[in-house]
Amino acid sequence: MATLPKVPTSVGSMRIRDVRVYSVAVPVTRVGHFSKRVVQRVENTIVEIETEDGFVGLGETRGLWSADIVRVRFVPAILGMDALDKTAVREACLPSEPFDFGYPEHLASRNAYSAIDIALWDIAAKVDGRPLYDLLGGAVREKAPFCGYAYSDDPTAGYSNDELAARMAGIAVQQIEETGACLFEYKIGLHTVDCEIKIAHAVRAALGPDVEIAVDANMALSQDQALSFLEGVREARLVNIEEPVASLAATEVVRERSGMPVSTHCYDGDTLARYPLIDAVVVDPQLVGGITGFLEQLALADRLGKRIWLRARWELGIAWAVFCHLGLACSQLNRPNQSLIAWVEDDLVLGERWRVRDGGVRPPKVPGLGVEIDRDALVHYSLR
Repeated sequence: MATLPKVPTSVGSMRIRDVRVYSVAVPVTRVGHFSKRVVQRVENTIVEIETEDGFVGLGETRGLWSADIVRVRFVPAILGMDALDKTAVREACLPSEPFDFGYPEHLASRNAYSAIDIALWDIAAKVDGRPLYDLLGGAVREKAPFCGYAYSDDPTAGYSNDELAARMAGIAVQQIEETGACLFEYKIGLHTVDCEIKIAHAVRAALGPDVEIAVDANMALSQDQALSFLEGVREARLVNIEEPVASLAATEVVRERSGMPVSTHCYDGDTLARYPLIDAVVVDPQLVGGITGFLEQLALADRLGKRIWLRARWELGIAWAVFCHLGLACSQLNRPNQSLIAWVEDDLVLGERWRVRDGGVRPPKVPGLGVEIDRDALVHYSLR
C-alpha cells in the first residue's frame, strides 16, 4: 500500500484577519465540446486568506456560485480563527462527515470550502518556509506527470468523418510535441461510433506506436456502443476509457467483456467497493473539499486497490499549482494526470505559465504554492 503524505500539525497561532473572494470568468482558447455540455469560459471562485501576521494564502474552486457560499457562510465563521488549525476551520464551515444523504447542498458547500482548504495549506507551507510539495512529504519524482488533452469538435460544424479524424489527429500531434507527454487523452461520444473509431485510428497513426492513448466518453455511450467502439479500436491500442456508460454496473460489464481498463469520477468508498473491476478513480481536489479531501481520496484508492489520477476541469493558475504540487509529492499519482491549463486564455497568476514540458511540471522551490495573483488580470476577468 502506498504511503499517504503526512498532514502537518498546527504549531503556534496565525489568526485570520481577512478573507477576500472573487468571481472570475476566463474564456477558453478552444471551445470544450463534450457529451454533457459546451464550455466557452472558465467560471471559478478565487479566495485570499490573510493572517494578522501578514501571510496570504490563495485558493481556487469551481463555480461562480461558490463565491456566495464562501462570503455568506464561511467568512463570518472563520475570521479570527487560527489559519494553521485546518481541522478547526473545516469544522466551523462544514458538518462532520459522513453527512446525511438527504442534504445535496452539502456537496456544493464542500466544493466551495475547497478554496478555503487550499489557501490554508498555502499559508501553512509559507509559515514553514517550504514549498507545498515538501509539506506533503517531499518530491517522489522529478516532475508532476501530465498528459496532452483535447475536447471534441462541434458535431454541428459540418465536418465529415474524415475531417474530424484529421483534425483530432492534428491536435494530438500538437499536444504531444508541445508537452512532451507520453499519453494523449481526448473526448469521445459526440459523433457516431463509426466516426469515433475512425478518429481513434487516425490519432494512433499520427502519434505512432510509442505514445499511449486514452479516451473519455462522459457516459455518452450505451453498453453496446461502448463495446462496439472498443472492438473497433482494438488495433489502436487504447490504454483506458473513462466513464464509457451511465452506470457503474454497465461500466464493469464493458470492462469484463472488452478487457479495456476503465475509470470513473465516482469517489464514494461504499459505492466503489461494490465494483472491483473498475480500475481507477479520477477526481479533482475541488470536488472533495480541497487538498485535505484529496489526501483522503488517495488513502481510499489504496484501500480499494484502485489507481487514481487528477481530473482536469478547467483550472486556473492557483488550482493548477495545486495539481503540480500533488503530482510531484504523491506516489499514487504515477499515471499522467489530466491537464487543461494550455486551453485557457489567462491563468490569472504572475509570471510565465507553468506549461507541461518533457511530460511534466516541476513547481519552483519557494514557500507555499509558488504563485501570486496577477492583479491586473484579476480585475479584467472579475465579474464583480
